[in-house]
Amino acid sequence: MAYLAFDIGSSSVKAALIAEDGKLLGIARRPLASLKTPGGIHESDASTWVEASLVAGAEAIAQAKAASPAHRVRALSVSGNGPTLVAVDVSGKPLGPALSWLDRRAVSEAAELSSIAGMVIDPTFYLPKACRLWRQADEDERTKLRWFFSCPEYVAFALSGEACTYLPDSGYEPYIWNERFIAALGLPKDRFPPFAVPGAIIGSLVPEAASRLGIEAGAPIVAGFPDFLAAVVGSAAVTPGAACDRTGSSEALNICSTRPSRDGRLFSLPHAVPRLWNVSGGVSSSGAGLEWLASILRTDVRGLLAEAKAARRGVSEAGFLPYLSGERAPLWDASRRGVFFGLSMEQGRSELCRAACEGMCYGLRLASELALADGLPFNLARSSGRAAGEDFLCGLKADILRVPVEVPEILDCELLGDAAAIALALGDVSSLAEAALSLVRIARRFEPGEEKSEFEEGFASYKAALNALERPDRERVSHRKNPA
Repeated sequence: MAYLAFDIGSSSVKAALIAEDGKLLGIARRPLASLKTPGGIHESDASTWVEASLVAGAEAIAQAKAASPAHRVRALSVSGNGPTLVAVDVSGKPLGPALSWLDRRAVSEAAELSSIAGMVIDPTFYLPKACRLWRQADEDERTKLRWFFSCPEYVAFALSGEACTYLPDSGYEPYIWNERFIAALGLPKDRFPPFAVPGAIIGSLVPEAASRLGIEAGAPIVAGFPDFLAAVVGSAAVTPGAACDRTGSSEALNICSTRPSRDGRLFSLPHAVPRLWNVSGGVSSSGAGLEWLASILRTDVRGLLAEAKAARRGVSEAGFLPYLSGERAPLWDASRRGVFFGLSMEQGRSELCRAACEGMCYGLRLASELALADGLPFNLARSSGRAAGEDFLCGLKADILRVPVEVPEILDCELLGDAAAIALALGDVSSLAEAALSLVRIARRFEPGEEKSEFEEGFASYKAALNALERPDRERVSHRKNPA
């Protein structure tokens, strides 16, 4: 008896079969292609999400059954990156490319919605993109358009035939959509699927998908989460002071708190666990930034990390501001760009690699410092994603963040978050917190080093460089109108 979990990432789909006690029975991934061109265009083919999910899911199930044919899938759930958006017709066929969570072209629509909402709505969010797609469509395209989906909801629709929009809490409506905003923008509300809370059963597995996966039709399909919340639950960052360090193309420190931050530079949203909050900030181009530098140096990320680990340390240390694609929380500046600083003739490839790694960690430290200054506890980070498997990075984060860093056995914590949603839906547990704490197994722990002065000096240089590049005419804004 097991749970089948899917996570739709920026560069790949992951699928896993997870036992009821959290043991990994089978896992597979399939790559996804994306289109990135000048002008802020970041698109992908939504139909490939479904195909990759079915192939990866079948492989994960086959792995598990090879070890024990008795394994049976009790239910399925899908998480995925948001706010990626696709418009589809009544049969579920995409009407064009999906707009990635990185796509920033809906600037005018975001400005219009920000005025309506009385808070800053980023061009990457759901509704500005939906507004852009609708207004650019011709009459025939508008007639064909049946639903707007984010990527996990689209795959869940393909598996079940039922349309829904994941809504972890009513506090997320301004960042997804609500009827007032839809009406004010002049959009038809019947193109937006009804809300479903994580852990709700939204349908059952259709025969065609079941055949592709190699299992029986009819298994329940359970509403999951946006990927960041799936990782928060799947890393068991469900007690105040614990944080999920969610790594990937982007990276964010998601701190569990009893209240929202009073500092509007941090992103404060309701936690998946009732009466708790998720306070976050990070680096939008962390993993993507390391891949960028690795390609320039004609190596891969693993080679970059090896060079960074071997770098010489010294007073004339190179530094890096990792803002290659602008930044969201806590800087909220789409015009930010990456910068190497403190360069000298004595430095080379290894020092640049080390600076890139440290810069990413200092970006996380910037968010944690704001949380601590606001009186929010932060005493543990649990790392999720591929970078969680890199001991050098985990140790560096422990040293720079000054808290222990723990690594779960299943690195892709989004998959464990899906499993927790399934456990709740099936009545195996009484709450998401109970599900998370029972499913997550910790494999490794990294303690902060005793010597911290070197990194304190590095963080001070990082902040000085950041402040030196601050535009004097720039008005600092909060992402919300009235921070709590």
